[in-house]
Amino acid sequence: MKLYVLVLSVVLSLFSCGGKEKMSSPDEVLSKTSEKLNSWETLSFTATTTNTSKPTTQTVYKLKKVGYEPHLKLFFFKEMNQDISIFYKLASLAVVEDKKNKITIFDYGKDRSIPRYLEAYMGDDDNLLVTAKLMNQFKDDIVYVEQTDFNDRTAYVYTFDKYKIWLDTQLATPLKLEIANGSSGKKEIVYDSLVFNEPMDEDVFTHKEKDGYVSSVFGIKKEPMLNIKAPDWSLLDLDGKKVSLKDFRGSPIFLEAWTSSCSHCMASLPKVKEIENEFGNKIKVVTVNFDYDLEETKQAVKTEKINYVVLQGDAIFDQHYDLRSFPSYFVINSAGTIVYSDRGTIEGKKAKLLFEALRGVE
Repeated sequence: MKLYVLVLSVVLSLFSCGGKEKMSSPDEVLSKTSEKLNSWETLSFTATTTNTSKPTTQTVYKLKKVGYEPHLKLFFFKEMNQDISIFYKLASLAVVEDKKNKITIFDYGKDRSIPRYLEAYMGDDDNLLVTAKLMNQFKDDIVYVEQTDFNDRTAYVYTFDKYKIWLDTQLATPLKLEIANGSSGKKEIVYDSLVFNEPMDEDVFTHKEKDGYVSSVFGIKKEPMLNIKAPDWSLLDLDGKKVSLKDFRGSPIFLEAWTSSCSHCMASLPKVKEIENEFGNKIKVVTVNFDYDLEETKQAVKTEKINYVVLQGDAIFDQHYDLRSFPSYFVINSAGTIVYSDRGTIEGKKAKLLFEALRGVE
């Protein structure tokens, strides 16, 4: 009887051991992960980024390797915070901004800087292609630290340079990347919904036209906004009241487009206030804000003690006034003609020329 029990215990033990999958070693998991990140044909994933000093962001990536693509050797789709979507296929690059109802198409035939935009769009820390490059670059410096649990998964943790990475012990995929940013704290990127090598139709990388959206082509050089009739506009102020260019008919106008997150715009605020103080009796100071966030704009107006007119910008104004950067500003005479326009911080020579135009406008 004792012999029977002993044999049964051994058999059960063998079955138990055989049914339990052996966990790969830290070196094996690291090697498998690196291989996956370097040998995929299609890849999709979601990256959620938290930063000590910035709001949490979520980005969806869909990537497909294409050997004949001349710049990146891939097509890509990138969606940021369910608001901005970027589509790239061959020489076709489009940015769709839902909050702004705006579609920007980059004209490769007229703008050879597209490769620079592609590198910028694909160079964010949350992109697993960037993570793969880092792991390749520091492959001899990656050190295993510990085994831990993360989001109901077992993970191995490794460090290298200023990075710490969590790898799934079973799937051999990245779970989390931590980046030390010195005095500004740290950035944490959590990856999920990773899918390797599933069929991906090329329609994924092509934007679709949307009703009510304003489309503009970036790269086509327009005539300067100078000595032409100022395009009409009708916008809402911060209280929701409609204001139009026609409301200022017969009076010269200083018109500025700005955002509260733009350092050049905020650096220009003292000069805009100076314009209001010096020319307010003669010239209407009207500014158009492009935060697309009413509460954020109201807070900026309150914090900066802005007393002149602030309106809510839209994609139509953006298109008609060819806003390529902020701040952009225009001097419009009483006949409705743009007699001066410029972009960038209002300082130095720019400020001198602007004030000369304001003094001479009728």
